[in-house]
Amino acid sequence: MPDPQQPAVARSAEVDAYLAAVPEPQRAALQALREALHALQPEATEVMSAGIPTLIHYGPLVGFGTNGTRCSLFVMQAKLLASMRSAITPPHAVSGATIHFPPESPLPPALLERVVRDRSRENQAAHIRAAQRNTPKRK
Repeated sequence: MPDPQQPAVARSAEVDAYLAAVPEPQRAALQALREALHALQPEATEVMSAGIPTLIHYGPLVGFGTNGTRCSLFVMQAKLLASMRSAITPPHAVSGATIHFPPESPLPPALLERVVRDRSRENQAAHIRAAQRNTPKRK
């Protein structure tokens, strides 16, 4: 039963269709990841971007998908992910700005929380900087 205190999550029919086309067990793993990401950033909306489901909150937050055998969390920032490397252990692997994981081994909640928190901060800071650049200067 939905929690009446929580706002409704903005779901995308395109993301639903993407997940419907993913075979099990990857579909279940990605659906669980989707739910966890929305729980961590309930204000985010989801879209399809560059062919993958992407959460948007002050810009692209994270994306997720599968290459057929493994699942992936696209963190969007290799530098941020590099700072978290010690928290990412096998069977999870890092490639650039992406964490790959087998569907039977979901990412730890603490790692997901850190990724979403840090990406949210980065996006909000960038949003503020952009707003300040676009504010007319007083004479």
